[in-house]
Amino acid sequence: MAICRVVLVTEETSFGNRWVSELKQVAEADTSSPIRLRFSHCKAEQLKEQLYKGATQIIALDEGSLGEAHLDECYDLVRATRAEIDCILITTSKMPDEDADFEGVISRAESNYGVVYRTLRRELFERTATPFADALKEYVYAAKDSWHTPGHSSGDSLSSSPWVVDFYRFMGEHMFNTDLSVSVKNLDSLMEPVSVIRQAQNLAAKTFGARHTYYVTNGTSTSNKVVLQYLMRHGDKVIVDRNCHKSVHHAMIMSGSVPVYLESSVNQTYGVYGPVSKAKIFAAIDANPESRLLILTSCTYDGLRYDLKPIIDYAHEHDIQVLIDEAWYAHGNFHPELRPTALESGADFVTHSTHKMLSAFSQASMIHIGNQVKDFDAPRFREDLNMHTSTSPQYGMIASLDVARKQMSIEGFEVLARTLNFAQEIRDYVEQHTPFKSLGAQDLCDKEVKDDNIKLDTTKVTIDVGCAGLSAPKVQSELFNDFGIQVEKNTHNTITLLVTIGTTESKVLRLKQALHKLSQSAPGKPIQYKHQSIPALSAIRVLPRTAYFGDGEKLLLTADAGKSALVGRVVCDEIVPYPPGIPLVVPGQELSAEILAAIANYVFERKDLEMHGIQSLNGQPHIRVMKKDAEEKGKAELAQLLA
Repeated sequence: MAICRVVLVTEETSFGNRWVSELKQVAEADTSSPIRLRFSHCKAEQLKEQLYKGATQIIALDEGSLGEAHLDECYDLVRATRAEIDCILITTSKMPDEDADFEGVISRAESNYGVVYRTLRRELFERTATPFADALKEYVYAAKDSWHTPGHSSGDSLSSSPWVVDFYRFMGEHMFNTDLSVSVKNLDSLMEPVSVIRQAQNLAAKTFGARHTYYVTNGTSTSNKVVLQYLMRHGDKVIVDRNCHKSVHHAMIMSGSVPVYLESSVNQTYGVYGPVSKAKIFAAIDANPESRLLILTSCTYDGLRYDLKPIIDYAHEHDIQVLIDEAWYAHGNFHPELRPTALESGADFVTHSTHKMLSAFSQASMIHIGNQVKDFDAPRFREDLNMHTSTSPQYGMIASLDVARKQMSIEGFEVLARTLNFAQEIRDYVEQHTPFKSLGAQDLCDKEVKDDNIKLDTTKVTIDVGCAGLSAPKVQSELFNDFGIQVEKNTHNTITLLVTIGTTESKVLRLKQALHKLSQSAPGKPIQYKHQSIPALSAIRVLPRTAYFGDGEKLLLTADAGKSALVGRVVCDEIVPYPPGIPLVVPGQELSAEILAAIANYVFERKDLEMHGIQSLNGQPHIRVMKKDAEEKGKAELAQLLA
């Protein structure tokens, strides 16, 4: 049975004792509830200690004894430490301050403690509800006959087949009988939610601190495209960090936007794209005040996150809206070490890959609308979303979003505290018991951003194995083949581990054992390697949309491409090493000798990566570039837009 703590913060011990005693009696008489409430009280100076206990789910602030100053301090502390929990005002008579957003208000003079108990329980039950997941389970258990899509009919087409019944058994009965369709009206519609999906999304908005939240079942790649489609029109300028995900570049092709690319800081030693310097962001805003949107990725694939508030404030001063791609940071709201999040920093739109760090299924994502967005047109945003949403969404995925939200709302602090401890334990082991090096924010960042207050999401553990003489691709292979460990990614000299809320003590022990054995074979002398080239940004000569849809030709890519006929041509496609999915070049960009040398290096030397945008003809790699006449027309079009 789940235990949840309710803590009254009061300076009046007699009131606290009476409040706890009365509520304890009511709680003991409630034998039907699946959740047991435990009550205690403390003084204001002890509040922080209570907030760091994971079971604490409701804080009640006694306005009658705290006074206005202490009340405000306590409220701010609750929100800064545990944004996800409920904060209740126990008041003498007055209504709460307009700036305070209490989940409930209870009179200090209330003598019916049954009412107080039910009020507190209702607030908790609201957070623990999973409206869609519950409706899905109820429908499945009702065992209705299926005369609608999908064709497997709750798995009956597989379970009765001698040829594929093994797959049915492997995947499990509920994988199929929860795979339903919009024909089931009481499960609502993701395209136009009015009941359980809408309720689930509203709960998600409250949990993550958004004005509105939308569920997306085809990843944050689609979420980014939806936001850009809503905001951008042909010829609109968008300021965007060069290391954004490929989906943002796709969205600019679709919308006809004019990108103003920000050159990311680059750590050439480790082959890591870092954040854009604050100075470059401010300079780009100053030079392009007519821009409609600023897009930044925080945190990056390697865990580097911006000091967002001053950047967002500066953009807003110039009437520029801000989209923060928080694909790798959906967990940030649930532990004070990881805050503030983009929404807390004032972002207008935030996208989350809820599946990356939380308990949702792959492809499960959310779009959050900030509380301060002006003139938000919800019906039109819904149409933009529906243009990209399948009319046959995976219902198990929707349920996983509902459940992932519930988990973080209730035990997010506790599971993240455990996760952060595991991450630190791994770092300590690497530093103390191996010749490898655990890299922090200062190691991963280029000196260009050393004064920008860049922080590291410590759940991303990057280990330098090259310093001990080992090749990172070789280490990744040995971890997988010899120890059954799959890491998130590698560069030429580093491996990156993703420590999640699913990490266990046993997994940590096995990782330590593997690192210990690998370290025994390390030469100890730093490996000599050729730096993985990360080329500087070249000029955008043609609108990305024009280049992508323009008349092109395919030219051969050779190992010495930096001296080939490709130099100076305008590329039609994104060329993206994957992972991490950050383009080396985007449509409309001029191919410099440096960029071509980097592309050739990836294609011919890094067989461990996918290379998107390189086309194979007769077994040979080719790059699609604009034909000369199309290129000239495209240049004229862009010049006219920018005039």
